[in-house]
Amino acid sequence: MAFFKNKGIEIAGIACSVPDNYVTVDSFKNVFGDEIPKKFAAGTGIKGMYKALPNQTASDLAYAAAENLIEHTGLDRNEIGLMVLVTQSPDYRRPSSASVVQKRLHLSLDCSCMEINLGCSGFVYGIQTAMSMLNASDEKYALLLMGETASKLVNPKDKSIVMMYGDAGAAILLKKTGRDVVSTTLLRSDGSRFKAIILPAGGFRDMNPPKERFVCGDGIERSLYDIYMDGTAVFSFSITDVPKALHDYLKYTDTTVEDYDLFVIHQANEFILKQLIRKLKLKKELVPISLDRYGNTGGISIPLTLCDVYGKESNKDEMKKVLMSGFGIGLSWGVIGLSIDITKIFPIFKTKDWYEEGKITAKMLV
Repeated sequence: MAFFKNKGIEIAGIACSVPDNYVTVDSFKNVFGDEIPKKFAAGTGIKGMYKALPNQTASDLAYAAAENLIEHTGLDRNEIGLMVLVTQSPDYRRPSSASVVQKRLHLSLDCSCMEINLGCSGFVYGIQTAMSMLNASDEKYALLLMGETASKLVNPKDKSIVMMYGDAGAAILLKKTGRDVVSTTLLRSDGSRFKAIILPAGGFRDMNPPKERFVCGDGIERSLYDIYMDGTAVFSFSITDVPKALHDYLKYTDTTVEDYDLFVIHQANEFILKQLIRKLKLKKELVPISLDRYGNTGGISIPLTLCDVYGKESNKDEMKKVLMSGFGIGLSWGVIGLSIDITKIFPIFKTKDWYEEGKITAKMLV
């Protein structure tokens, strides 16, 4: 089993951002009529979400979250020794958006930067990658950034997911403390199910396929440029592989659900969350839900939910032991347990900003 251990590293801050553009599920009645949005909201628990403005990208949202985090913590950005950006909505095919964000944040030339292409499991994979790099370096601080604008990749008439995806950014500051604090991470993946959630067009396997739309097996019309999700396969994965991983994690770490103060689970939909609560015998009040207002924001849903619950200026100094699990595209999934000081969790920030210099024109290349 792929278990990883980290020693002496703690979360020193969490901040999240969303586009200043709130869209309700009810507003889709203009597209689908009254019944479809009503059934969707009842089945998923989603009532609305924040969607990126036309020029906003994932890196804009990650950047906004990072600036908000640096402002709240008062950290000298020259002390950030490495930065990892997790996104599946990059600004360009090349270069990595991590390079763009490094420039915008004015991070040191000695700050190593990289990008990870992962979705709903991205928080767990990303935080483990950043912790491993921090453990292997002489640096004190690492910055895990996340950004997603999946709403831009959906067919606007796809009733199965157009009302599901919300956009957001997150920034998590990791600090090497030297204290005897050990955390454990479990990571798993199954590439044999890579077709379960896929956007086929635009990559180097098929850069310019036809744009004609066709009727998929679920009866919805899409093109190869639209996200496709096999809902039945993803649901089955979520209620079988994920609880098994959580049980395996508890067994490996010699802990029980009673040892944790909070369970932050990827906000896929409310029905899946209820199934996981039932299978793991969790107390409902210890499993916060944010998807009703933010939709499915992929891997960002874990830090976003933490900010939604604890991002208040009035928080008192208190440590919470939190068990977190992300799962989705790939297929990939993971579990991590961490003790988090809730005073280091900051309010969610709304932004309309975007990086005008990043929109490359022909004139800029002449």
